[in-house]
Amino acid sequence: MDDRVSAMRSGNLGDAVTRGFGGAGLFSDGKLCLSPRIGSTVSHRFDPSHVSARQYSIDEILRSGEPAEVHGADTEAAARLEKSAAAAGLEYVHYPVRHVGTDQLPGMLNRLWTRLAPRATIACRTTCIGLRPSGRHDFRWELELDGPEFRRVHAVNVVLAPGKVGASWLVEVGRELGLRRDEAVPKIGFRLEGAKEFLSPLLKVATDPKVIWSGSDGVEVRTHCVCYGGDVVAADYHGLTLVGGHSTSAHTKDRSNSAIIATAGPSFPLSVDDAHSLVAAINSRHRGVMSQRLGAFLPETSVSTGQMVNGFSPSLPDAVPGDFTAEFPTAIVSALQSFLYRLARLCPEVLNPDNFLYGPAVERWASRFTVTDSMEAPGHPGLYLVGDGPGLTGGIIGAAETGWLAGDAITAQERH
Repeated sequence: MDDRVSAMRSGNLGDAVTRGFGGAGLFSDGKLCLSPRIGSTVSHRFDPSHVSARQYSIDEILRSGEPAEVHGADTEAAARLEKSAAAAGLEYVHYPVRHVGTDQLPGMLNRLWTRLAPRATIACRTTCIGLRPSGRHDFRWELELDGPEFRRVHAVNVVLAPGKVGASWLVEVGRELGLRRDEAVPKIGFRLEGAKEFLSPLLKVATDPKVIWSGSDGVEVRTHCVCYGGDVVAADYHGLTLVGGHSTSAHTKDRSNSAIIATAGPSFPLSVDDAHSLVAAINSRHRGVMSQRLGAFLPETSVSTGQMVNGFSPSLPDAVPGDFTAEFPTAIVSALQSFLYRLARLCPEVLNPDNFLYGPAVERWASRFTVTDSMEAPGHPGLYLVGDGPGLTGGIIGAAETGWLAGDAITAQERH
Protein backbone atom coordinates (compact mmCIF):
# COMPACT_ATOMS: atom_id res chain seq x y z
CA MET A 1 0.00 0.00 0.00
CA ASP A 2 2.89 2.35 0.76
CA ASP A 3 4.09 1.87 -2.82
CA ARG A 4 0.73 3.10 -4.15
CA VAL A 5 0.82 6.19 -1.96
CA SER A 6 4.39 6.96 -3.02
CA ALA A 7 3.41 6.61 -6.68
CA MET A 8 0.51 9.00 -6.15
CA ARG A 9 2.76 11.63 -4.55
CA SER A 10 5.47 11.29 -7.20
CA GLY A 11 3.03 11.48 -10.09
CA ASN A 12 4.57 8.33 -11.61
CA LEU A 13 1.40 6.27 -11.34
CA GLY A 14 1.95 3.41 -13.80
CA ASP A 15 -0.15 0.42 -12.73
CA ALA A 16 -0.40 1.70 -9.13
CA VAL A 17 -3.81 3.08 -10.11
CA THR A 18 -5.19 -0.35 -10.95
CA ARG A 19 -3.36 -2.79 -8.65
CA GLY A 20 -2.82 -3.06 -4.92
CA PHE A 21 -4.64 -2.95 -1.61
CA GLY A 22 -8.06 -1.38 -2.06
CA GLY A 23 -8.20 -2.12 -5.78
CA ALA A 24 -8.60 0.42 -8.57
CA GLY A 25 -11.78 1.95 -7.14
CA LEU A 26 -10.27 2.89 -3.80
CA PHE A 27 -7.29 4.48 -5.52
CA SER A 28 -9.24 6.71 -7.90
CA ASP A 29 -11.04 9.63 -6.33
CA GLY A 30 -13.44 7.71 -4.15
CA LYS A 31 -16.93 8.32 -5.54
CA LEU A 32 -19.33 6.32 -3.39
CA CYS A 33 -22.60 6.05 -5.35
CA LEU A 34 -25.49 5.36 -3.01
CA SER A 35 -28.28 4.08 -5.23
CA PRO A 36 -29.65 0.66 -6.23
CA ARG A 37 -29.89 2.02 -9.80
CA ILE A 38 -26.18 2.67 -10.27
CA GLY A 39 -23.11 0.46 -10.31
CA SER A 40 -24.67 -3.00 -10.05
CA THR A 41 -26.30 -5.57 -12.30
CA VAL A 42 -27.58 -7.65 -9.37
CA SER A 43 -29.06 -5.12 -6.90
CA HIS A 44 -32.44 -5.26 -8.70
CA ARG A 45 -32.82 -8.80 -7.36
CA PHE A 46 -33.26 -7.53 -3.81
CA ASP A 47 -35.64 -5.31 -1.87
CA PRO A 48 -34.50 -1.68 -2.48
CA SER A 49 -34.64 -0.91 1.24
CA HIS A 50 -32.26 -3.82 1.96
CA VAL A 51 -29.91 -2.66 -0.80
CA SER A 52 -29.93 0.88 0.56
CA ALA A 53 -29.20 -0.33 4.11
CA ARG A 54 -26.25 -2.40 2.87
CA GLN A 55 -24.89 0.48 0.82
CA TYR A 56 -24.93 2.95 3.69
CA SER A 57 -23.31 0.38 6.00
CA ILE A 58 -20.59 -0.20 3.38
CA ASP A 59 -20.17 3.56 3.07
CA GLU A 60 -19.51 3.85 6.81
CA ILE A 61 -17.08 0.91 6.82
CA LEU A 62 -15.09 2.13 3.82
CA ARG A 63 -14.79 5.73 4.97
CA SER A 64 -13.84 4.58 8.48
CA GLY A 65 -14.38 8.08 9.84
CA GLU A 66 -13.23 10.04 6.77
CA PRO A 67 -15.54 13.05 6.39
CA ALA A 68 -17.27 13.37 3.03
CA GLU A 69 -20.47 15.21 2.23
CA VAL A 70 -23.32 13.50 0.38
CA HIS A 71 -24.24 15.45 -2.76
CA GLY A 72 -27.47 15.27 -4.71
CA ALA A 73 -30.07 15.91 -2.02
CA ASP A 74 -31.94 18.64 -3.97
CA THR A 75 -34.69 16.59 -5.59
CA GLU A 76 -36.39 19.66 -7.11
CA ALA A 77 -33.21 20.68 -8.95
CA ALA A 78 -32.81 17.08 -10.09
CA ALA A 79 -36.36 17.05 -11.46
CA ARG A 80 -35.70 20.27 -13.41
CA LEU A 81 -32.50 18.85 -14.89
CA GLU A 82 -34.28 15.63 -15.76
CA LYS A 83 -36.90 17.64 -17.66
CA SER A 84 -34.27 19.71 -19.50
CA ALA A 85 -32.39 16.56 -20.44
CA ALA A 86 -35.55 14.96 -21.81
CA ALA A 87 -36.15 18.02 -23.97
CA ALA A 88 -32.68 17.46 -25.48
CA GLY A 89 -33.42 13.80 -26.13
CA LEU A 90 -31.30 12.69 -23.16
CA GLU A 91 -31.88 10.78 -19.95
CA TYR A 92 -30.54 12.17 -16.70
CA VAL A 93 -30.14 9.59 -13.91
CA HIS A 94 -30.03 11.17 -10.47
CA TYR A 95 -28.55 9.54 -7.37
CA PRO A 96 -26.70 10.64 -4.21
CA VAL A 97 -22.89 10.48 -4.25
CA ARG A 98 -20.36 10.82 -1.47
CA HIS A 99 -17.03 12.03 -2.88
CA VAL A 100 -14.06 11.20 -0.66
CA GLY A 101 -11.33 12.63 -2.90
CA THR A 102 -7.94 11.36 -4.04
CA ASP A 103 -6.21 13.24 -1.25
CA GLN A 104 -8.19 11.52 1.51
CA LEU A 105 -8.00 7.97 0.16
CA PRO A 106 -4.53 7.06 1.58
CA GLY A 107 -5.73 7.78 5.13
CA MET A 108 -8.91 5.84 4.51
CA LEU A 109 -6.97 2.85 3.15
CA ASN A 110 -4.58 2.93 6.11
CA ARG A 111 -7.50 2.66 8.53
CA LEU A 112 -9.02 -0.18 6.51
CA TRP A 113 -5.69 -2.00 6.59
CA THR A 114 -5.46 -1.52 10.36
CA ARG A 115 -8.98 -2.90 10.75
CA LEU A 116 -8.42 -5.95 8.55
CA ALA A 117 -4.84 -6.97 9.39
CA PRO A 118 -5.61 -8.55 12.81
CA ARG A 119 -8.40 -10.64 11.25
CA ALA A 120 -6.91 -11.74 7.93
CA THR A 121 -3.65 -12.38 6.11
CA ILE A 122 -3.20 -9.70 3.46
CA ALA A 123 -0.83 -10.87 0.71
CA CYS A 124 -0.08 -8.08 -1.75
CA ARG A 125 2.32 -8.63 -4.67
CA THR A 126 0.81 -12.11 -4.98
CA THR A 127 -0.68 -13.31 -8.27
CA CYS A 128 -3.25 -16.07 -8.61
CA ILE A 129 -1.98 -18.23 -11.48
CA GLY A 130 -4.56 -20.99 -11.40
CA LEU A 131 -7.68 -22.31 -9.68
CA ARG A 132 -8.89 -25.88 -9.78
CA PRO A 133 -11.04 -28.30 -7.76
CA SER A 134 -9.04 -29.71 -4.87
CA GLY A 135 -8.17 -33.37 -4.76
CA ARG A 136 -8.39 -33.32 -0.95
CA HIS A 137 -11.60 -34.46 0.67
CA ASP A 138 -11.59 -31.67 3.27
CA PHE A 139 -11.24 -28.81 0.75
CA ARG A 140 -13.12 -27.88 -2.41
CA TRP A 141 -10.55 -25.66 -4.15
CA GLU A 142 -6.83 -25.40 -4.76
CA LEU A 143 -5.21 -22.11 -5.75
CA GLU A 144 -1.78 -21.81 -7.36
CA LEU A 145 -0.16 -18.51 -6.38
CA ASP A 146 2.99 -16.60 -7.25
CA GLY A 147 4.13 -14.40 -4.38
CA PRO A 148 6.78 -13.95 -1.71
CA GLU A 149 4.88 -15.96 0.92
CA PHE A 150 2.39 -18.31 -0.78
CA ARG A 151 2.61 -20.83 -3.59
CA ARG A 152 -0.39 -23.06 -3.01
CA VAL A 153 -3.53 -22.65 -0.90
CA HIS A 154 -6.44 -25.03 -0.28
CA ALA A 155 -9.84 -23.66 0.68
CA VAL A 156 -13.45 -24.65 1.21
CA ASN A 157 -14.66 -21.32 -0.17
CA VAL A 158 -12.97 -18.97 -2.67
CA VAL A 159 -14.14 -15.45 -3.51
CA LEU A 160 -12.73 -14.15 -6.81
CA ALA A 161 -12.70 -10.35 -7.06
CA PRO A 162 -10.06 -9.61 -9.72
CA GLY A 163 -11.43 -6.19 -10.71
CA LYS A 164 -11.40 -4.76 -14.23
CA VAL A 165 -7.68 -5.38 -14.55
CA GLY A 166 -8.24 -9.10 -13.93
CA ALA A 167 -11.27 -9.54 -16.19
CA SER A 168 -9.36 -11.30 -18.98
CA TRP A 169 -7.73 -13.64 -16.45
CA LEU A 170 -11.15 -14.54 -15.09
CA VAL A 171 -12.37 -15.36 -18.60
CA GLU A 172 -9.54 -17.92 -18.92
CA VAL A 173 -10.39 -19.39 -15.50
CA GLY A 174 -14.04 -19.48 -16.52
CA ARG A 175 -13.24 -21.41 -19.69
CA GLU A 176 -11.24 -23.99 -17.75
CA LEU A 177 -14.00 -24.46 -15.17
CA GLY A 178 -16.94 -24.17 -17.55
CA LEU A 179 -18.47 -21.11 -15.88
CA ARG A 180 -21.45 -19.54 -17.63
CA ARG A 181 -21.10 -15.94 -18.86
CA ASP A 182 -22.28 -13.44 -21.44
CA GLU A 183 -19.70 -11.69 -23.59
CA ALA A 184 -18.89 -8.08 -22.71
CA VAL A 185 -19.95 -5.20 -24.95
CA PRO A 186 -17.26 -2.54 -24.44
CA LYS A 187 -17.96 1.18 -24.58
CA ILE A 188 -15.22 3.32 -26.08
CA GLY A 189 -14.58 7.04 -26.21
CA PHE A 190 -12.44 9.73 -24.59
CA ARG A 191 -12.14 12.15 -21.69
CA LEU A 192 -13.52 15.61 -22.45
CA GLU A 193 -11.67 18.32 -20.50
CA GLY A 194 -12.60 21.98 -20.22
CA ALA A 195 -12.51 24.97 -17.90
CA LYS A 196 -13.47 24.18 -14.32
CA GLU A 197 -17.10 25.31 -14.62
CA PHE A 198 -17.84 24.02 -18.12
CA LEU A 199 -20.16 21.33 -16.75
CA SER A 200 -21.59 23.48 -13.96
CA PRO A 201 -25.29 23.11 -14.99
CA LEU A 202 -24.86 19.40 -14.22
CA LEU A 203 -22.47 19.65 -11.31
CA LYS A 204 -24.70 22.08 -9.42
CA VAL A 205 -27.17 19.21 -9.15
CA ALA A 206 -24.95 16.14 -8.80
CA THR A 207 -21.31 15.24 -8.13
CA ASP A 208 -21.18 12.51 -10.77
CA PRO A 209 -24.01 13.26 -13.22
CA LYS A 210 -25.06 10.43 -15.51
CA VAL A 211 -26.42 11.74 -18.82
CA ILE A 212 -27.35 9.12 -21.40
CA TRP A 213 -28.39 9.28 -25.06
CA SER A 214 -30.06 6.21 -26.54
CA GLY A 215 -30.04 6.52 -30.31
CA SER A 216 -31.48 4.22 -32.95
CA ASP A 217 -30.31 0.64 -33.55
CA GLY A 218 -28.80 0.16 -30.11
CA VAL A 219 -26.54 3.23 -30.12
CA GLU A 220 -25.83 4.53 -26.62
CA VAL A 221 -23.52 7.28 -25.35
CA ARG A 222 -23.13 8.46 -21.76
CA THR A 223 -21.07 10.54 -19.39
CA HIS A 224 -19.00 8.55 -16.91
CA CYS A 225 -17.00 9.48 -13.81
CA VAL A 226 -17.20 13.28 -13.96
CA CYS A 227 -14.26 14.94 -12.17
CA TYR A 228 -14.83 18.53 -11.05
CA GLY A 229 -11.66 20.57 -10.56
CA GLY A 230 -9.54 17.49 -11.22
CA ASP A 231 -7.15 15.79 -13.62
CA VAL A 232 -7.20 13.41 -16.52
CA VAL A 233 -4.70 10.64 -15.73
CA ALA A 234 -3.16 7.79 -17.69
CA ALA A 235 -3.50 4.29 -16.27
CA ASP A 236 -2.03 0.95 -17.27
CA TYR A 237 -4.36 -2.01 -17.91
CA HIS A 238 -2.39 -5.14 -18.87
CA GLY A 239 -0.01 -3.18 -21.05
CA LEU A 240 -2.67 -0.88 -22.50
CA THR A 241 -2.71 2.81 -21.64
CA LEU A 242 -6.17 4.25 -20.99
CA VAL A 243 -7.35 7.53 -19.50
CA GLY A 244 -9.24 8.02 -16.26
CA GLY A 245 -10.07 10.92 -13.98
CA HIS A 246 -9.10 12.01 -10.45
CA SER A 247 -10.11 14.92 -8.27
CA THR A 248 -9.33 15.85 -4.69
CA SER A 249 -11.87 16.77 -2.03
CA ALA A 250 -10.91 20.46 -2.48
CA HIS A 251 -11.36 20.42 -6.30
CA THR A 252 -8.45 22.83 -6.68
CA LYS A 253 -7.57 22.49 -10.38
CA ASP A 254 -8.74 25.03 -12.97
CA ARG A 255 -10.24 22.29 -15.12
CA SER A 256 -12.88 19.54 -15.04
CA ASN A 257 -13.36 16.42 -17.13
CA SER A 258 -15.74 13.60 -17.92
CA ALA A 259 -15.48 10.38 -19.85
CA ILE A 260 -17.77 10.26 -22.88
CA ILE A 261 -18.18 6.61 -23.90
CA ALA A 262 -20.23 5.01 -26.66
CA THR A 263 -21.40 1.76 -28.16
CA ALA A 264 -22.77 1.62 -31.68
CA GLY A 265 -25.00 -1.40 -31.14
CA PRO A 266 -25.56 -4.13 -33.76
CA SER A 267 -24.50 -1.81 -36.59
CA PHE A 268 -20.95 -1.99 -35.27
CA PRO A 269 -20.56 -4.79 -32.69
CA LEU A 270 -17.36 -4.18 -30.73
CA SER A 271 -15.93 -7.22 -28.94
CA VAL A 272 -13.38 -7.13 -26.14
CA ASP A 273 -10.72 -8.34 -28.60
CA ASP A 274 -11.72 -5.57 -31.03
CA ALA A 275 -11.44 -2.94 -28.28
CA HIS A 276 -8.09 -4.34 -27.16
CA SER A 277 -6.69 -4.20 -30.70
CA LEU A 278 -8.02 -0.70 -31.27
CA VAL A 279 -6.50 0.64 -28.04
CA ALA A 280 -3.18 -1.13 -28.66
CA ALA A 281 -2.95 0.44 -32.13
CA ILE A 282 -3.67 3.94 -30.79
CA ASN A 283 -1.14 3.48 -27.99
CA SER A 284 1.49 2.33 -30.48
CA ARG A 285 0.96 5.22 -32.88
CA HIS A 286 0.85 7.87 -30.12
CA ARG A 287 3.25 6.41 -27.54
CA GLY A 288 0.36 6.06 -25.08
CA VAL A 289 -2.39 8.64 -24.60
CA MET A 290 -3.43 10.78 -27.57
CA SER A 291 -5.08 14.21 -27.46
CA GLN A 292 -7.12 16.43 -29.78
CA ARG A 293 -8.75 19.85 -29.62
CA LEU A 294 -12.52 19.53 -29.65
CA GLY A 295 -12.70 22.02 -32.52
CA ALA A 296 -10.79 19.57 -34.68
CA PHE A 297 -13.01 16.64 -33.73
CA LEU A 298 -16.35 18.31 -34.49
CA PRO A 299 -17.31 19.56 -37.95
CA GLU A 300 -15.98 23.13 -38.00
CA THR A 301 -19.15 24.64 -39.40
CA SER A 302 -21.11 23.26 -36.46
CA VAL A 303 -18.95 24.61 -33.64
CA SER A 304 -20.43 27.76 -32.11
CA THR A 305 -18.13 29.90 -29.97
CA GLY A 306 -20.87 32.10 -28.46
CA GLN A 307 -19.70 33.41 -25.10
CA MET A 308 -17.20 30.64 -24.55
CA VAL A 309 -14.78 30.95 -21.63
CA ASN A 310 -11.20 29.87 -22.16
CA GLY A 311 -8.50 29.62 -19.56
CA PHE A 312 -7.48 26.23 -18.22
CA SER A 313 -4.23 24.32 -18.23
CA PRO A 314 -4.53 20.88 -19.87
CA SER A 315 -3.93 17.88 -17.61
CA LEU A 316 -1.66 16.07 -20.07
CA PRO A 317 0.21 18.68 -22.12
CA ASP A 318 2.66 16.05 -23.38
CA ALA A 319 -0.01 13.76 -24.84
CA VAL A 320 0.68 13.17 -28.53
CA PRO A 321 -1.82 14.97 -30.80
CA GLY A 322 -4.00 12.75 -32.95
CA ASP A 323 -7.34 12.52 -34.71
CA PHE A 324 -10.15 10.53 -33.08
CA THR A 325 -12.22 10.75 -36.27
CA ALA A 326 -9.54 8.64 -37.95
CA GLU A 327 -8.72 6.38 -34.99
CA PHE A 328 -12.27 5.40 -33.97
CA PRO A 329 -14.78 3.53 -36.14
CA THR A 330 -17.08 5.87 -38.07
CA ALA A 331 -20.17 4.67 -36.21
CA ILE A 332 -18.54 5.48 -32.85
CA VAL A 333 -17.39 8.91 -34.06
CA SER A 334 -20.88 9.77 -35.28
CA ALA A 335 -22.44 8.69 -31.98
CA LEU A 336 -19.93 10.70 -29.92
CA GLN A 337 -20.43 13.84 -32.03
CA SER A 338 -24.23 13.58 -31.84
CA PHE A 339 -24.08 13.21 -28.08
CA LEU A 340 -21.84 16.24 -27.61
CA TYR A 341 -24.27 18.47 -29.51
CA ARG A 342 -27.14 17.22 -27.35
CA LEU A 343 -25.13 17.62 -24.15
CA ALA A 344 -24.35 21.20 -25.15
CA ARG A 345 -28.05 22.01 -24.85
CA LEU A 346 -27.58 21.46 -21.13
CA CYS A 347 -24.01 22.79 -20.89
CA PRO A 348 -23.16 25.19 -23.76
CA GLU A 349 -19.47 25.26 -22.75
CA VAL A 350 -19.20 21.64 -23.87
CA LEU A 351 -18.75 22.95 -27.43
CA ASN A 352 -15.84 25.24 -26.66
CA PRO A 353 -13.44 24.41 -29.54
CA ASP A 354 -10.48 24.80 -27.16
CA ASN A 355 -11.67 21.97 -24.92
CA PHE A 356 -9.43 18.92 -25.03
CA LEU A 357 -10.11 15.26 -25.76
CA TYR A 358 -7.85 12.54 -24.34
CA GLY A 359 -8.10 8.88 -25.12
CA PRO A 360 -8.77 6.19 -25.44
CA ALA A 361 -11.25 5.58 -22.61
CA VAL A 362 -12.90 2.17 -22.39
CA GLU A 363 -15.50 0.75 -20.02
CA ARG A 364 -17.31 -2.61 -19.83
CA TRP A 365 -14.29 -4.82 -20.52
CA ALA A 366 -15.62 -7.60 -18.32
CA SER A 367 -17.82 -10.47 -19.48
CA ARG A 368 -20.85 -10.86 -17.22
CA PHE A 369 -20.68 -14.16 -15.34
CA THR A 370 -23.78 -15.98 -14.11
CA VAL A 371 -24.14 -16.05 -10.31
CA THR A 372 -26.79 -16.95 -7.77
CA ASP A 373 -28.23 -14.38 -5.36
CA SER A 374 -25.36 -15.25 -3.01
CA MET A 375 -22.81 -14.58 -5.81
CA GLU A 376 -21.95 -18.28 -6.10
CA ALA A 377 -21.14 -19.74 -9.52
CA PRO A 378 -23.94 -22.23 -10.33
CA GLY A 379 -22.71 -25.83 -10.23
CA HIS A 380 -19.48 -24.84 -8.47
CA PRO A 381 -20.08 -24.96 -4.70
CA GLY A 382 -17.82 -22.68 -2.72
CA LEU A 383 -16.76 -20.52 -5.69
CA TYR A 384 -18.01 -16.92 -5.48
CA LEU A 385 -17.58 -14.19 -8.11
CA VAL A 386 -17.86 -10.56 -7.03
CA GLY A 387 -17.19 -7.01 -8.20
CA ASP A 388 -16.23 -5.49 -11.54
CA GLY A 389 -14.04 -8.38 -12.76
CA PRO A 390 -16.93 -10.78 -13.45
CA GLY A 391 -18.98 -7.93 -14.96
CA LEU A 392 -21.44 -7.72 -12.08
CA THR A 393 -20.74 -4.16 -10.95
CA GLY A 394 -19.31 -0.83 -12.06
CA GLY A 395 -18.17 1.03 -8.97
CA ILE A 396 -16.94 0.90 -5.40
CA ILE A 397 -20.22 0.48 -3.52
CA GLY A 398 -21.75 -2.00 -5.96
CA ALA A 399 -18.60 -4.13 -5.92
CA ALA A 400 -18.45 -4.08 -2.12
CA GLU A 401 -22.10 -5.09 -1.91
CA THR A 402 -21.49 -8.25 -3.96
CA GLY A 403 -18.63 -9.08 -1.60
CA TRP A 404 -20.99 -8.53 1.34
CA LEU A 405 -23.51 -10.98 -0.16
CA ALA A 406 -20.82 -13.63 -0.70
CA GLY A 407 -19.54 -13.11 2.85
CA ASP A 408 -23.04 -13.52 4.28
CA ALA A 409 -23.49 -16.78 2.36
CA ILE A 410 -20.16 -18.19 3.53
CA THR A 411 -20.84 -17.17 7.14
CA ALA A 412 -24.31 -18.79 7.06
CA GLN A 413 -22.78 -21.95 5.58
CA GLU A 414 -20.12 -22.17 8.30
CA ARG A 415 -22.71 -21.62 11.06
CA HIS A 416 -24.87 -24.36 9.59
